[in-house]
Amino acid sequence: MIVSFHPDFPDDILRFEKEYREVSQSLAKRFRDEIDNAIETIKTSPNSAGHFLDLGSEIVRDLRRRNLRSFPFFILYGVTEETLIFGSVIPSRSDPLTWLTRFQS
Repeated sequence: MIVSFHPDFPDDILRFEKEYREVSQSLAKRFRDEIDNAIETIKTSPNSAGHFLDLGSEIVRDLRRRNLRSFPFFILYGVTEETLIFGSVIPSRSDPLTWLTRFQS
């Protein structure tokens, strides 16, 4: 399986990590560790690591979200038989529809 990252994906992580670092260095480290663990879990088992993306009117089966356990964020990723693409790290309060443009070809 080909694994790729949207060019803005690392910036998402760094932006939110910086916000947590302004509160506490250890909080920023916990956030980064949880992101890294979620990425590895998704890589290991992309089809069962997250939930299908539910748009309310339809369920998108090739897009999934992996909720973080301790932080109000999720990782939006796409998966097909051949590819896995990490699209974005999104605050849970955000509308994931605004981030779908990262998956348009």
